[in-house]
Amino acid sequence: MNLFKKSLKPSWTFPRSPENSNKKIWRLLPGSGILAVELRDVDKKEVEFAGIDLNTGAPLWQNLQLEEKWWVNINKIYQDVLLLQQFVRPDMPQPGKIFAVDIFTGKILWQDEAVEFLNAADGRVYGIRRTFQSEEVIGLNPKTGEAEIALSVDDPRSRVLNNVFEPEEYSLPVPLEEAEETRHGDVANVAHVFPAGAKSPTIIKSSSGKEVAGYHVQSGTDGKGIQTFDSLIKIADPDGKVIFEDRADSGVYTTLQDFYFVVNEELIYVRNSNEVVAVKLDDK
Repeated sequence: MNLFKKSLKPSWTFPRSPENSNKKIWRLLPGSGILAVELRDVDKKEVEFAGIDLNTGAPLWQNLQLEEKWWVNINKIYQDVLLLQQFVRPDMPQPGKIFAVDIFTGKILWQDEAVEFLNAADGRVYGIRRTFQSEEVIGLNPKTGEAEIALSVDDPRSRVLNNVFEPEEYSLPVPLEEAEETRHGDVANVAHVFPAGAKSPTIIKSSSGKEVAGYHVQSGTDGKGIQTFDSLIKIADPDGKVIFEDRADSGVYTTLQDFYFVVNEELIYVRNSNEVVAVKLDDK
């Protein structure tokens, strides 16, 4: 494969500094033109968070660490607030303290160690507060953490906690078989980008008509004889011509489909677990 010998090239990458090379990018979450990044140093058992500009890849804030160095992760972005979730016990990851971070500055707005995060909807961050005798659902102000409503777990208004909101700002991969069923054959001109034996093939159709394709291929076995895979990504123009391709990762053990997404006509994926890559899909 001649990587990048096509008409499209990455518009930016992150991290760019050598000192970040030992950190693995664990999760990405876009919101309000910002990309929240969770980076983990698996040797030191430390996690930190960063916010980067989706248009340029420039860091807006970085190196955010909490007192708990490992058992905390990105949960959700809601109303320009990044919600981080700490776990109660490492051997039993029950949700614990909530941290609310301003997505634009990386400043911690508030924290609550008495409420376990459940959902964010209808203008509030919802969690459950337990005592020895009872439990109740608490609705918190996203900006201040102030408790604005308390509900019984049996209260019909608590049904908002079951709402599953599809992301509005970004598009996730769709399995190829599902796309072929729902799009009535209009993916036929891009099906050729998947080689024989491709595992978990997925696609995203951009607003500009380009198709982003992701899949895995068997790459061999590790020292214990366990099968490994490479994850690959391609972009095809509306005529089906491949105009970009890259190997996102090598020697992985699963064929998870969610290693890339599209936001604001920009492909975002992680390369080799330590670099975010962006490729603009429109012609602007």
